[in-house]
Amino acid sequence: MADPVIFEAMTHKDLEACFAIRIDVFCGEQKVSREIEFDGLDDQCRHYLATWKNSVIGTARIRPLGNGEVKLERVAVRSEYRLLGVGRLLMARALADAKEEGYGTAVLNAQIQAGPFYEKLGFRAEGEEFLEADIPHHRMSKAL
Repeated sequence: MADPVIFEAMTHKDLEACFAIRIDVFCGEQKVSREIEFDGLDDQCRHYLATWKNSVIGTARIRPLGNGEVKLERVAVRSEYRLLGVGRLLMARALADAKEEGYGTAVLNAQIQAGPFYEKLGFRAEGEEFLEADIPHHRMSKAL
């Protein structure tokens, strides 16, 4: 079986595919409003798209924060593809690019149920649990 392919979304078509996945996962499954999901920061980010067998199946974005930090956000995989390791591949590509660009720390706000996934990638929870889009989260970070 061929692995999913991860690449940086550079074309309008690829970005639209990223946004469609986010709408499916965050707005559809998790009932996050489009106003919250589309926060006006997409133009400041690098976006990644995962494909498999001619289907768009996952996305993620990274956003520079300054002071050597980059934030990983909007990591989403369509439900029928979640057992293929797509999230891990998206994170590996985004983290490798961030490190190559000279960032020293990666941070993210992880939904509580996704915490174990990010811990396996070397992230550690910081501070208190908080609500984001009415979903419990933890801030997590990792040295690159």
